[in-house]
Amino acid sequence: MKVVHISTYPRGGAANAAIRFHEGLLKLNIDSKVLCRDEGNESNLIFPYGKSIHFRRVSTLYKNLRILPHYYNEDDNCEGFSSPLSLYRLENHPIVQEADIVILHWVANFIDYPTFFKNINKKVVWFLHDMNPFQGGFHYFEDHDRFKKFTKVDKVFYDLKKKALSHTNLTVMAPSQWLLDLSKKSELLGNQPHKLMRYGLSTDKVQIHQQKEARSRFGLPENNKVLLFVSERISNTRKGATLLIDALKICNLPNDVSILVVGDYDKDLFKSDKLKAVGRLNTVEEMSYAYSASDLFILPSREDNLPNVMLESLYCGTPVMSYRRGGMQEVINDKNGYLIDELSHQALASAIQNWLDYPKQFDREKIRKEAVELFEEKHQANQLLKELEKIMIA
Repeated sequence: MKVVHISTYPRGGAANAAIRFHEGLLKLNIDSKVLCRDEGNESNLIFPYGKSIHFRRVSTLYKNLRILPHYYNEDDNCEGFSSPLSLYRLENHPIVQEADIVILHWVANFIDYPTFFKNINKKVVWFLHDMNPFQGGFHYFEDHDRFKKFTKVDKVFYDLKKKALSHTNLTVMAPSQWLLDLSKKSELLGNQPHKLMRYGLSTDKVQIHQQKEARSRFGLPENNKVLLFVSERISNTRKGATLLIDALKICNLPNDVSILVVGDYDKDLFKSDKLKAVGRLNTVEEMSYAYSASDLFILPSREDNLPNVMLESLYCGTPVMSYRRGGMQEVINDKNGYLIDELSHQALASAIQNWLDYPKQFDREKIRKEAVELFEEKHQANQLLKELEKIMIA
């Protein structure tokens, strides 16, 4: 069996998940490849268009000309609004032509819906990482309310997708039941077969480290309570950074508390000598030290699928605090963290304060063990392979 995964980017949450499935299939001696639009340094990926900066610009111009009559003005505050139009013709690439099964991951601004689904003659699996495949241009529901000015072009994109997918047979997979159920209810993908398929995560790359060693790495006091927050972009409303910042402002933080922040962060948003911002950590191995250094990882997402950072934290034995939303509510329980019912900074502050005042002792080794049982890379690759074999004979 020859499998090809398609991902616009070589890095990021969706790309990481795709690569992990790819690596898991390789370990099972399956001929698996990953094609990406954007070039990266990863030796195990294929970048069929090279750096393709010029081609991407031409493709973007083409997209803009196609939608110009409907008016579309990009907004940096919008996390994602993607076109189903592209000049790339992935369906004609030799590696795609040779494959038995094509797995689409996060493919916005890469595949061209009208030509791809019309001409692809392979078994296709669409592995959902967000809602974009069954929406117009948006990637999450709440953006519909926040960016009303995109409504017209969103409808244009939706109609384009609906036409392209109208005579297509494919299998939909998603790592959370939450996202799978939303897809089942959708007009664009609801009539396709659906299958829950959890992400896989390597036990070798994500390990528990000695807390003393991990804290020394980041200059954190050895005996403090350490809260962790990972922020790719503070302005990303969906990820809830502002909810956490507002919550911390009303918490009574004792002297023996440190807040470790990984990623891009403006210290002026929350000024405190308790805060330790260490910038971006580029590998999961580096991140495992951040999780290991922390007593609690706070994941304040408003909407999310099955965040890799949540799984990584649990692999490191670090409990997670999150809202009862999305895929988080399917994994987090009272044995590995806290779920908050009300989506507000006040509710988050109350939960953090309660943890500070009445700290609960978690069994870190048990947290890891249970997470590995659910998400071990080779096991999940085996599950995926079983489903691919069923698809091949269907």
